[in-house]
Amino acid sequence: MAQELDNWNFKKIDYSKKEILNSLQNRLENPTSLFPLLVKLYKIKHFSNEHAVFVHIGDSHIQADIETAVIRNEFQDFFGNAGRGLVFPYQVTKTNAPYDLFSNSKSSWKWNRVARPDTLISCGVSGFGMESQCENPEFSLELKNFYGYKDTFDKVTLFLGGKISELSIEYENQVENNCFVSPPEVEKFCLKTNTSGFRLSFPTKDTIKFYGASLEKSNTGGIIYHSIGANGATYFDYTKTQKFWNQIATLEADCYIISLGTNEAQDPNLSATSFLINVKKMVRKLQKVSPNACIIITTPPVSYYKKHRPNQTLEVITNALIDFCNENNLVYWDLYNICNGLEGAKTWKKEQLLRSDLVHFSKEGYILQGNLFVDAFSKIWNEFLCKNY
Repeated sequence: MAQELDNWNFKKIDYSKKEILNSLQNRLENPTSLFPLLVKLYKIKHFSNEHAVFVHIGDSHIQADIETAVIRNEFQDFFGNAGRGLVFPYQVTKTNAPYDLFSNSKSSWKWNRVARPDTLISCGVSGFGMESQCENPEFSLELKNFYGYKDTFDKVTLFLGGKISELSIEYENQVENNCFVSPPEVEKFCLKTNTSGFRLSFPTKDTIKFYGASLEKSNTGGIIYHSIGANGATYFDYTKTQKFWNQIATLEADCYIISLGTNEAQDPNLSATSFLINVKKMVRKLQKVSPNACIIITTPPVSYYKKHRPNQTLEVITNALIDFCNENNLVYWDLYNICNGLEGAKTWKKEQLLRSDLVHFSKEGYILQGNLFVDAFSKIWNEFLCKNY
């Protein structure tokens, strides 16, 4: 009876349109390394107040946080909501932001993202970085009402840089001031009450650097699902960004999910050998900073090359990633073949699941991809229950 109650009966996908989806492909392959994560999730489901931390790293598909919002919401509905996770003031840096996030500032800032040259302004754990260009800089960040729900948090972890001697955080008619003998790189606040937003201010003439904030619920067990995405990003872009690697261990990930490859596929001459150089580097770096975390690699979704034809380089990338995962016993999720590959790209276009650029997806297309991942994970969860409980 207990097992039946724990089963994840996820039924939000219509597999009847076989020209769009290959239902038999929608599995997490090589799932052995997921066992410690599944055990932790079982404890959380039953008696533990722990957090299971997912870190999903990607490109523009992930920056939009449509697919990942679906995954986050479904995971948190089933296992518990331990916080919104990593956020960045995207609107302040004049780039697209997740639907549930709003930020603004009256101060002047410069910024960068991992896909641009990382020379003048370094990028951190969010894949972004910003630096103040005025005295006493400030910004506000607020979680918005999203599908009738506005999330809250009572713990904030700030990723910082620059000569910070003092900062102030304002929320719910509360003000907390912190002074520092030496400039902090990571600063954690346990707030006095739940809130859905805050304002940060820095009384200084010096340059302030900001890389992101993790929003969490301190006394609630469940899932924290961080999404890290930057437009144009590749495996190489993340491997070269040292500040990113200096900060990511602070998230204490239990599971990394890597969703990259679309931007590499814009090179029609890309070889599997050259592509895998940076895949191997990124995986090794993640294993070094988080030796106990599992890694799930996803193949990129279908798309077109210059709006002319289905992108054949995606097939090269997909096959290379599958071979690499099989050789190294890494978990993978083959989204490319779930979407029926080259022929599937034509159908996704016909069904208007691709946007007009034929690289990015409609809202419905991203929601479908998020639900596909949840469905694949729920199958592994149910198999785990059947074998162990």
